[in-house]
Amino acid sequence: MSDLYQRLLDDPTDFHNAVYCDGFKLTRAQIDTVQLEGVRKRFGELRPQIAMLDKLATEQSVAAIDTINDIVPVLFPHTFYKSYPLSYLEKSRFDKLTRWLNGLTTVDLSGVDASGVELIDDWLDLLDRETPLLVSHTSGTTGKLSFIPRTKAQWRQTVLHSGHMLRHWWGENSGPDLLNEHYPLIIPGYRYGGSATQRANDFMIELFAGSEDNALFMYPNARFSADVVSLAGRLRTAEARGEQGMLEIAPALLNRRQELSELEKRRPQDLQNFFDTARTKFAGKNVYIAGVWTLLYDWAEAGLKEGHAGIFGKDSVLFSGGGKKGKALPDNYREQIKEFLGFDNAYEMYAISEQMGWSIMCEHGHYHIPPVIVPFLLDPVTGNPLPREDGVTGRLALLDLMPQSYWAGLITGDEVTWGGWQEPCPCGRIGTYLHDQIRRYSDKEGGDDRIVCAGAPEAHDQALAFLTELSM
Repeated sequence: MSDLYQRLLDDPTDFHNAVYCDGFKLTRAQIDTVQLEGVRKRFGELRPQIAMLDKLATEQSVAAIDTINDIVPVLFPHTFYKSYPLSYLEKSRFDKLTRWLNGLTTVDLSGVDASGVELIDDWLDLLDRETPLLVSHTSGTTGKLSFIPRTKAQWRQTVLHSGHMLRHWWGENSGPDLLNEHYPLIIPGYRYGGSATQRANDFMIELFAGSEDNALFMYPNARFSADVVSLAGRLRTAEARGEQGMLEIAPALLNRRQELSELEKRRPQDLQNFFDTARTKFAGKNVYIAGVWTLLYDWAEAGLKEGHAGIFGKDSVLFSGGGKKGKALPDNYREQIKEFLGFDNAYEMYAISEQMGWSIMCEHGHYHIPPVIVPFLLDPVTGNPLPREDGVTGRLALLDLMPQSYWAGLITGDEVTWGGWQEPCPCGRIGTYLHDQIRRYSDKEGGDDRIVCAGAPEAHDQALAFLTELSM
């Protein structure tokens, strides 16, 4: 641990190769210094390369970073990564969408010809083939997806980072070394697709499972379609407005939607078959399972009723997050899942799609933010930074210092309470943590979440207008 402080000062991305738990042994003063120097470094490197960041910094008159809060006026609202006109998707103007994305990344996309592309999936495939990027998307409730321009190399680093976290979270060499001792990979989802979940699949197969034969997906040959996700959101919005008959849907998109609809109709049976296969194929073995608690509880509940318990090896790994997803689960749902699976080595995380790092939950129910992710709490009314003091509640913003192909300084939609500033967590880890009561401002405000940013009120609007102009 002795050299980690200097290594992170030199290059925050070196945390990918560190003994993960050592990041939470740095002193509070060391963490603050690493973060301030990291912010200066990343802002200085990325501003000249990312047109949108440069424009916003100019509008906000941010030229230098003297204190950590100086960066707050140039944090992007999370909506920036879906700020393109929806007509670009509706009218298949992927040439314009490419120019829009070019303003948000260090990768030069000016040579990419997307003029003949009709569907989002095909556009993502084009970028995969012709650029260093592996663009991921979120699931937009209105049909507008966020597109995050992370490179293939950085996606691989993300999974390497996860491997070191799994090995060292509870202490050095306390967990399995999946990077050297491969485990069967069990994922109740799609093998292919453009969301953050599927973008990591190739690298998890390579680095964790060791081969495709050692990985089990519920839909091993199917793709989770960005087009269908977008269309579903647009249909929901149109239905709410009474305009569903006015949507123009391309025949190719209708075909893709029909294919996915057929899969989803069979989903309950497919899920049962998948879990039965996982149990029979890998029973008694140490495995790596990635899935949300709600799906795992359904599996465990059914399995326990049938008399199955202790299915997998004691050194298996469960990686989960996302809470209960609004589903009513018993208070002891985690214990039932662990009883059924046969192991208790579970990692629960909080993260946002734009991050490469994770905030993992400790035994006291706190999500610990690693030293290379800089946290901020903002006043939801003014957008100004709140005091860095234990027990303060506000809107969470995060700047991940690891991504190098895009600006990962994001204002989230989450209301959180933080600690770790004056007193460390009872678990002994040093640094900022989040209490587990996290909720969306959109839920709190009845579906509406208007993000108020610090600095000049018109600066973000002008930056967005500039980004749109770039795409014309």
